[in-house]
Amino acid sequence: MKISRHPAGAPCWADLDTTDVPAARSFYGSLFGWEALELPSGYVNFTLGGEKIVGAVALREGQEHSAGWSVYFMSDDLDATTKAVEEAGGRVVSPPAKVGPAGTAAVYHAPDGAVFGAWEPDKHIGSGLVRESGTPAWYGLSTPDVDGAKAFYAQVFGWTSAVPGEAGGAAAHLRFVGGVADFGGITSGPEGAAGWTLHFGVEDIDGAAVTASVLGGKVVTAPTELPGVGRVAVLEDPSGVTFALVQHA
Repeated sequence: MKISRHPAGAPCWADLDTTDVPAARSFYGSLFGWEALELPSGYVNFTLGGEKIVGAVALREGQEHSAGWSVYFMSDDLDATTKAVEEAGGRVVSPPAKVGPAGTAAVYHAPDGAVFGAWEPDKHIGSGLVRESGTPAWYGLSTPDVDGAKAFYAQVFGWTSAVPGEAGGAAAHLRFVGGVADFGGITSGPEGAAGWTLHFGVEDIDGAAVTASVLGGKVVTAPTELPGVGRVAVLEDPSGVTFALVQHA
């Protein structure tokens, strides 16, 4: 689905912080058909069909522990979002800061420790394609406090969640205000390990998992059924960064 403007509160962008950008370009490019557009700053925009999908940035020496995918949600007013995060019990990691003419970004800690970002766009609207093969298609939050997470994100972004039974067995399916479809889900996880996992859409999850392995990745969790969503698999790229695949039902 092509996007011209993400609704407020919707997932809109993701960055890969990696120790090896060339390896990431090779791996994800081969797996999803992405092309890489490198900016003078060294930041890389991955594109598909001419549309920006996600980005990648090289970690400096000593930052290896920060490697991973970072998820950003749309904000029409980052100052207001920052205030809402703090009032809901979260913490500001990086306050709102301009990213050239592209827009403004901020990063936060939720009360359970999960890290997420928010993006207020200017020239860069975020991902131009979503919920298609090779694009961001589902967002999974694992947390030891499902009810607390639902309340936190409802206060910050206005998300709603499916009532028990509607979620098809998952703890909660999330919807942003004005959204026409579920975009993610919350499931119960271990203490001290809260975090978001970005799922990329594929048409053949079994084949994609095999391809990822051939390319040097690792299948952490083989394709399994996620009720109400489809089939999902958790993988690691050659640098050990976790991501996931989803074949929607």
